[in-house]
Amino acid sequence: MSTGAETVAVIDVGSNSIKLLVARHSEQGLEAVLSQTIETRISAGISQSHPFLLPEAMDAGVATIVELYDLAQSYAPAAMQIVATSAVRDAGNREQFIAKVRAATRLELRVLSGIEEAGYIGKGIACDPQVVGTEDFVQMDIGGGSLELIRFVCGKIEQAISLQLGAVRLTERFLRDKTPAIRPETKTEIRQHVAKVISASGFNLADQQLPMVVTGGAFVISRAILGFRAGEDLNSSAPKLTYAALSALESELSALSLAERSQVDLLPSARADIVPVALITILQVLEMAECESVLHSFYNLRYGIAAELLERF
Repeated sequence: MSTGAETVAVIDVGSNSIKLLVARHSEQGLEAVLSQTIETRISAGISQSHPFLLPEAMDAGVATIVELYDLAQSYAPAAMQIVATSAVRDAGNREQFIAKVRAATRLELRVLSGIEEAGYIGKGIACDPQVVGTEDFVQMDIGGGSLELIRFVCGKIEQAISLQLGAVRLTERFLRDKTPAIRPETKTEIRQHVAKVISASGFNLADQQLPMVVTGGAFVISRAILGFRAGEDLNSSAPKLTYAALSALESELSALSLAERSQVDLLPSARADIVPVALITILQVLEMAECESVLHSFYNLRYGIAAELLERF
């Protein structure tokens, strides 16, 4: 099918998954024509001092990129961009992976810096109709490799940082054995590390106690689980997530073994090892921000890049 010159496609190579967004202009703003996610974790070993992408991870990543690339082509996009974030950015052999993607797609994989990643996430959230009109807020995005914090003042990005606090990175660092339940002392170690890194970054979360808008897979999964238990599907569930609800979910999941966690409804088995650590991290951020609830948005990095591509047309 062809949707005209205004259609663009973005493939986002993340640490846990690889995602496609096909988007176009509409009267409401940026419209998602297609959104597709394939669970492909390329980030094993990301917590090492000298991380490298494993050969099998690179091959799996390229295969997924090609699958999404072919899917996007059916929409005849006027422009397409493939971007990668923390896992590829930090890998010592990233040039090898870039070459493999180039050979498979004839497109150049763009590796975003941490600041670029944060900026595009901010640009994406600005496209969300439920956020439009809210000018002062903090945005948090958590992925497998990094955590981004962005401060909006008068509708403009005032501060944006990217920290090595992603869920895969912290799971590898603090959980030598992922199979049992997570011990309370391990949770405390993770929280202390998160607090230390954020405090050293100079990002003052508690300043003005701004409302918080959140993006990232851990929030999508949490919203899906909580919505399911309330009898709602993901898209119809409430975008407001409370600290109390997220805390209760974290306590529940952390108390389960990996095998038990993998049986929880709407918790993808491929992410059952990292979601508790993501929630532990999120809760520490919310405590530092003195934030009792957050607004979840689906408008993320891909939307920011799509918006930039669409500016050409």
